[in-house]
Amino acid sequence: MKVWVYLDGRQQGPFEFEQLLDLPVDENTKVWYEGLPRWCAAGELAEMRPLFDGSLLASRSVEPQPDADTSAAGQAASDAGAGTATAEEPAVEEQLRAEADDNPYAPGRRMKRRELPSEPCPSTYIGLSIFLAICCCSPLSIGALAASICTTSFYQSGNMAKARKASEWAAWLIMISIALGFLPVMLLSSVFQG
Repeated sequence: MKVWVYLDGRQQGPFEFEQLLDLPVDENTKVWYEGLPRWCAAGELAEMRPLFDGSLLASRSVEPQPDADTSAAGQAASDAGAGTATAEEPAVEEQLRAEADDNPYAPGRRMKRRELPSEPCPSTYIGLSIFLAICCCSPLSIGALAASICTTSFYQSGNMAKARKASEWAAWLIMISIALGFLPVMLLSSVFQG
């Protein structure tokens, strides 16, 4: 099982489960591995329990130690294969990046930067809609405020058609709200004049 850990203020890994014995991992260390929905404290996970109850350390000490000659030969083979490992690293990183795209909590996930449309943002009428929402407090002025906010949101997501439509809605709702706001004033003035 490949495990990522959060140590020294940064994500590190992937590590094999047995390699965690050599790291300063305690029960409060945040860890993540394939299948976890988010980073969790190692002590919360049943899979990490052998790391803390000593059973992993006991199984490691029972395994036979390689002879010095065998380990030297293994070291030479790993040194020879080091060039191959670095050539494979980009492929592994690409695979991890593809897996990270499926899981928003995966280590190394990078946010994709969206390109803003080349044309300017349509008018949001945000100032006028805030003024009307405070002064009139009518449902239409609140709807105008919502349409103003949606205009910016759609523009930043790159959907110009929806941004233009939201801008039009904001303009119409503002005009209707102003007209309905003056209607009682006109009715009252005609009553007092008549």
